[in-house]
This record gives sequence, structure tokens and C-alpha cells, in this order.
Amino acid sequence: MDPSVNLALTPLLLLPGVGILVLSTSARYSRLHDELHTIVDRHADDADHWIAHLSVRAHLFRNALVCFYVSIALLALSALVSGVELLSGAGAAQASVALIALAVLGIEIAAMTLVRESWLSLEIIESHNSPRK
Repeated sequence: MDPSVNLALTPLLLLPGVGILVLSTSARYSRLHDELHTIVDRHADDADHWIAHLSVRAHLFRNALVCFYVSIALLALSALVSGVELLSGAGAAQASVALIALAVLGIEIAAMTLVRESWLSLEIIESHNSPRK
């Protein structure tokens, strides 16, 4: 298969994976939102402490989702640029490669952000299990 066709298909092959990451991250973000409302509704003495932790996690989820959405836009744009390059017969694929690289960088940043959120989530779970003073 022609390498330029492979290049045009690459972003389309990455899109479903990023879509699944968006779906799972959105579900976790929604769960956090529900947890926040539960804490606010029960007016616990330590609600401010938990709200602060959940707020940090919410920001991390938001940042990860933004990175995923930007990556999706870049992958879609890369597929479009590759298609135009194929149809026009232009051999220069630097723009497509650059867009794919930026999209993968965005996915990497989102993944690192979710790793940070996971560590914070573990801290919260451990603090739930520690004896109260």
C-alpha cells in the first residue's frame, strides 16, 4: 500500500481509541460531579476538605478532556489534509505528519493528567479509610 494512503488512514485509526478515552473520562467526570453533590447535600463537617480535593480532580478531568478534544480535532484535520494531498497529487505530507504528532502529544498530556488524577483519587480513598481524629 502507498505510504501516503497509510498516512491518510493513521488519524482515522487513532480516532476510535481517543473516543473511548473521552467516553471513559467523561463518565468518571460525571461520577465526580455526583460525588460532589452528595458531599454538599449532606453538610458534613469536613465537606470543605473533600470539596477541595474534588475540585482539584475536576480540574484534572477537564484538562484531560480538553486535550482529548483538541487531539480529536487535530486528527480529523490531519485526515482532511491527507485526503486533500492525495487527491491533489501533492507529495508533501509534512503538514499531516505534524498534525498527527501534535494530536499524539495531546493524547500523551491527557494521559499524564489522568495519571495525576488517579494518584489523587487514591489519596482520597486512603484518607477515607484512615481513622478520623
